[in-house]
Amino acid sequence: MLAALKDILHGILAPSLYIGLWVTIFAAIVRRAEWALYLLLILTPLPVVWYLLHPFPLGTSTLDLLVLAVTLGIFINKQGFEFNATTVVLIVFIIINYLALWNATIHFNLPIPFTTANPLLSDWKNYIEMIYLYWVAYAIGRDENQQKTLVVIMATVILLIMVREVRGFTEGSSFSYDKRAAGPFWIVGLGANHFAAFIAHYSGLLFGLFLVDKHKYRKWLYLGAVVASIYPLFFAYSRGAYIAALMVMLVYGVLKKRLLLVGLIALGLTWQEVLPPTVVERITMSETESGQIEESAAHRLVLWEHAKTAFSENMVFGVGFNSFGFTVPRGELTDTHNFYMKTAAEQGVIGLVIFTLVMLRALLSGWSLFRSGVSQFHQGLGLGFIGCVFAIAVTNVFGDRWSYFMLGSYFWVFWGLVDRAVRIAREPTPETPAPVPPATAT
Repeated sequence: MLAALKDILHGILAPSLYIGLWVTIFAAIVRRAEWALYLLLILTPLPVVWYLLHPFPLGTSTLDLLVLAVTLGIFINKQGFEFNATTVVLIVFIIINYLALWNATIHFNLPIPFTTANPLLSDWKNYIEMIYLYWVAYAIGRDENQQKTLVVIMATVILLIMVREVRGFTEGSSFSYDKRAAGPFWIVGLGANHFAAFIAHYSGLLFGLFLVDKHKYRKWLYLGAVVASIYPLFFAYSRGAYIAALMVMLVYGVLKKRLLLVGLIALGLTWQEVLPPTVVERITMSETESGQIEESAAHRLVLWEHAKTAFSENMVFGVGFNSFGFTVPRGELTDTHNFYMKTAAEQGVIGLVIFTLVMLRALLSGWSLFRSGVSQFHQGLGLGFIGCVFAIAVTNVFGDRWSYFMLGSYFWVFWGLVDRAVRIAREPTPETPAPVPPATAT
């Protein structure tokens, strides 16, 4: 009976979601632009859900349709977009990436990047569409209540993802590459390392909110998501994510809660005794018993040497956007497993400089809000975003945790909300007019 009911529900899930998608798109365009963003935030980190829509007409363009709907809605019922100082940095970043796309096109004799005949154009479009969410969030989150709604939606999605992983994954007796918590990203080819980076980035951000925002319901939501993320973080077995999580704790310990520094010292002294055995096994795997470099690390070293060669031959401009894979022999790994190496090889010194400026600008946004936010929620959002930026800086040492839409979209939405909150903090508070005395008879 239960199995039959489950089959029925599974059968109607996709059609119901598809109908809901089009209802949301129409409503967002004509009345409430934020509704399309709400659905986009729910679906983006859940490709296992929106892949159910692929068999339907335009189903493969679900996320694109929602971005288009929220854009039209902003023009029609939100008085259009607004821009700020960050816009200049991001526009330059986008232009540099498009020039890098042309560089790759010329370098490897590809079709001009105006049609899908160019295999890199789709990757560039998805990358820029992800960045574009910064302006969408900045336009939608015009007041603190709207910002709270968006943060609660993202926190709830993160909580549900973590709870599902806790319920669905069981630790093995020893570490295995084939048995790792991989989250909802496997369907798009992203593995446990990407899922672990997602946890470090956004559960870390929610922990920053928890430390400052004292609202009783939101505080428990943040804490629930953070606690639920500990298990999948451990058993994704990503050493880069472990380092990122420690970095976040260090940042929060320095800026807000000194007790976290005591906890880090205690963990440093006792980690081999208190962490799960398989986690300890994974952390200590950099060399085999014979003294050889562990296979994963060895692959990275080979790729990094290749990236260094590509950079040395094209130091200023690199070999072009997302084209490192074209430089390696057929059948070899095509990713550098280090985003900084990837940027150096593909976009040269220019790409590294502009990427650094983007990260510094993001850090400045978080710091400005943390120091000047008009509410505990805003200050917590600023602190959390600072932690998120540091986590991203660390995880990208170990792979590309920056350019995937389902992994990076929340970062741009959070950044848009942070900069909008900074603008609110800088706006003068309207003065309350003095009461007019009642007229008296003469």
